[in-house]
Amino acid sequence: MWILLVEDEKQLANSLKRGLEEEGYVVEVQHDGEEAELQGLVNDYDMVVLDWRLPHRDGKEILEHWRKENRNFPVLMLTALGDLDHKVSGLDAGADDYMGKPFSFDELLARIRALSRRSADISNTEIVKIGPIEVDARKHTVTVGGMSLTLRQKEFVLLELLMTHLGTVFSKTQIAERVWGSAYYVSDNTIEATISTLRQKLSDIFEDLDDYKLRKNDQIIETIRGAGYRFNFDLFKNYKE
Repeated sequence: MWILLVEDEKQLANSLKRGLEEEGYVVEVQHDGEEAELQGLVNDYDMVVLDWRLPHRDGKEILEHWRKENRNFPVLMLTALGDLDHKVSGLDAGADDYMGKPFSFDELLARIRALSRRSADISNTEIVKIGPIEVDARKHTVTVGGMSLTLRQKEFVLLELLMTHLGTVFSKTQIAERVWGSAYYVSDNTIEATISTLRQKLSDIFEDLDDYKLRKNDQIIETIRGAGYRFNFDLFKNYKE
């Protein structure tokens, strides 16, 4: 799970980041309100932990903007403003949960788990189908035109990531964080090799399809020069079963 932690108290932010990473979460930290707002507009986080009082732009304003732009990831608000009026105001702005400072780390973890379960319950992405490609996250299977496609773990996670975030361009750093869990322990060459292998496997199985063929230069995983990679949904706009 990819969490954006927005907290201007750097010591607290670093402590929370370490603790969450020890629990297996991938954590990105922002200390500034304006920068956090921008990151929330361009990245598809699984969850955001958002402080109310921030430099340059407060958390409530950020959250209102995100919701206006249909950024629907779960948001847990943190604040020292613990009175009922502020709690109601934060929830009305679009927060999914609210914690007053100070708080225990165990309670924070419990609330993150609860929000994650709630989000999973309303998610329709357990099975994703685009054109003839179907990814079943629960069974951990991929089929193309009804034929089984065998992928390694990282290839599967990468394909699922791209197919569940149509239109999103992922940089190599973001892919490293989302697929490998850290940008520090995986090289660009490894990422490129994984993408290349996944592309080849997809290309090979499409060769065996009778009812849908790719053109020679079609790329299901599209390279956006200078930016990263995305799933090329345009290839399947006219697909009919």
